[in-house]
Order: sequence, then structure tokens, then C-alpha cells
Amino acid sequence: MRLTLPDRFFDYLPWALATLLVAGIVHIVSVLLMPAVAPHTAYARILRAVGDAPAEGLVPLPAAAPGAEPLPFEDPSFAEGVCVYDLSKGLLRVTTPADGEDFLAVSFLSSGGRLYHAITDRAAIKGRIDIVIGDEKQMDALQGAGEEAAPQEVRLTSPTKRGFVLVRALAKRTTDLPRARERLGAVACSRFDAPKG
Repeated sequence: MRLTLPDRFFDYLPWALATLLVAGIVHIVSVLLMPAVAPHTAYARILRAVGDAPAEGLVPLPAAAPGAEPLPFEDPSFAEGVCVYDLSKGLLRVTTPADGEDFLAVSFLSSGGRLYHAITDRAAIKGRIDIVIGDEKQMDALQGAGEEAAPQEVRLTSPTKRGFVLVRALAKRTTDLPRARERLGAVACSRFDAPKG
């Protein structure tokens, strides 16, 4: 009995579909696992850049030569600083005055490098940015203790215990870069304990 072309096609079709299915699954899994297994995550690069930085406070990132930036795709028009946090040591409060003239962006990233919140000086309430970061238990403890948030305070629940806050101040001209670096000096990152409930 001689097989015709359509018969051969239907004989190989299940194998071709199975191969495509396995290849698709491998591709999707590898893309999803990449941030977790990559050795140069944003968090690891930030830790290398700040070195033996103090446990609290904003650490200015050095202006690096092209190709040696602490983070990829950095804009030389921005002065940057980071607050690295570990919520197992307590909540983190990030505060800064906002004058409305100098652009300031504050981004909140998990240890995996995932952005979970961002704010600019345009969202400041009463000329101030005041943000408290904690995990779910710490936020529940704040709520349970009956601690009312100040009108300008924003409370964020971090998806991970560790992460970092990236602060960027814009220098409109190259000569404004020292002023942008001074602007970073007004940003305070401080740890405090959750109330006992």
C-alpha cells in the first residue's frame, strides 16, 4: 500500500503540533524566568553601584561613562540617587519638598526590578511628597493601630521585602546639573518601626 501526500501529512501533523507546543512552552517559561535568574538584575546593579552605602538615606549615583552606567538607558540630563530598603528592618518613609519648578521623579522598584509605583513632583500635596512603604503585615499594623495618614501621605505596599527607590532630578541645561544634585539632597529616606498591634 502506497501512502499519498495527504496521508503522510496527517501522519506527521501530531508530531509537528507537539514539537510546536513544547517549543512554545519552553519559550514562554524562559522569558518569564529571565528576570529571576539573570545575574545582572537592576537590584544587583544598584547594590554594586552604592557599595557600602549607609542603611538609611539617599545615595547619589555616580555619573558614569557611556557603557558603564549603574542602570541601562540612563539620561545624562538627570541627577540620580537611590534608597535601598529592606522591610524586614522596618517601614520606609520617603519625603521631599516639591517646589513645582524643578522636575523630580520618584520610582519604586521591587528587588526583581519590577516597577510598582511612580510619582513626580506634580503629584505633591501641599508642596510635599510623603510616602510610606511597607509589606502587607506592616500596612495592616498601621491601619490596626488607628494611625491616620497625614493628608499628603501616600502608603504603598511593596510586593517584596527588598527593593529600591530611584529618584531623578532633571537638569534643564548642562550647567544646572549641580543644582539637580542639590535637589537630590533634599530627599530623605528613613526607616521606622511599625506600631505594635
